[in-house]
Amino acid sequence: MTIIRRFICLVLAMMCAVASAADGRFSEPTALGRWITYYYVQPEPQLVGEAVRAASSQGFMKEGRGAPPFFGFIAGVLGKNPEMARPLAEKLTSLPEIDQPVLVLAIWYSGHPDTKQLLGALLNSMPAQKQMIEHFLANTPPGILDLPLEQGPWVLDALWGYFMATGDDSPIVRIIGALPWFNVRGDIPRLSVGGAARWSLTSNAVQHERVLAVCREQLKTQTQEVVEVLKEVVESAESDLRGHRKP
Repeated sequence: MTIIRRFICLVLAMMCAVASAADGRFSEPTALGRWITYYYVQPEPQLVGEAVRAASSQGFMKEGRGAPPFFGFIAGVLGKNPEMARPLAEKLTSLPEIDQPVLVLAIWYSGHPDTKQLLGALLNSMPAQKQMIEHFLANTPPGILDLPLEQGPWVLDALWGYFMATGDDSPIVRIIGALPWFNVRGDIPRLSVGGAARWSLTSNAVQHERVLAVCREQLKTQTQEVVEVLKEVVESAESDLRGHRKP
């Protein structure tokens, strides 16, 4: 066997080993969810394509509450790794049509410098998303932090997905900004977002030391209106954590 053929065989073997490891890691929904939830702690961008395909095959990305966390997550990965945007997009064009909008939205909100070029390249490979892509191409790409919170709790889900990909403070601070709506009266849309913000901050502050640290820090800088609710979030999370530490 020539040196070149040996090299090719070695590369193919390594690729199969990586694919096998990824398939095994993501075959269980619980393991997949944990990998995504704590991705920012130890990023593995080379496995994102396999993880997203596994999430799709397990039905997590269907339209509804499942889509925003995933497009937020992918947007965060693309924003942190702009060089892998094109190969990752090409890898995910094989997603089922029902899940393809997740990729389109992820690119749109990623903040990638070549957002429109990336979307334009999807026109031929994702004909079912032609109308959505052409609509985006006619507009200026926003950042995910520009999503109006008033649009609903799904915006918070997208921001949490972005946090899990990046570990950045900015999506947490953005969500904290909705806390005063927890006490609003006569405005059901804002009330629902405020309630979701309070609940999700408390829940994630228990799961993520980083979230709790940001909430504590924001107590020093936010307005009194925000601090009143944020203090409850921090106290509730700390109480929950103390309960978990009891023997």
